[in-house]
Amino acid sequence: MFKLKSIYIKIKRNHVEVTDLNTGETVTQQAIRPFSSVRNVVSSFNPANETIQSALEKLGLKGRSFLSKMNILIQQLEGLEGGLSDIEKRALRDLAEMAGANKVFILEQTEPLSAEVALAYLKEM
Repeated sequence: MFKLKSIYIKIKRNHVEVTDLNTGETVTQQAIRPFSSVRNVVSSFNPANETIQSALEKLGLKGRSFLSKMNILIQQLEGLEGGLSDIEKRALRDLAEMAGANKVFILEQTEPLSAEVALAYLKEM
């Protein structure tokens, strides 16, 4: 009896927005400690992870049951000139996995998706 959760994480400089696509509830979280630099949106991993974990906790998703699975769509909304580097993609993937994802999808575009489109995107994958 696994309960599949679909989560959409949007990352900007020192700011994350996490949406539970199953409930439509969204939490916006400023960085607990700065994680961005002039050159990189995610330049410091641990503060970025702390910020995402805080947002998940506010949504009631932190410390979830082992019977719950999460598919996470993660999107960096800034600093995409020339596309994401392999290192940036790895950081986003690692952040999603640390959030509890069993499947991670990285979206490379600057325009955020609506909750409905994000959920449809995850269902197609």
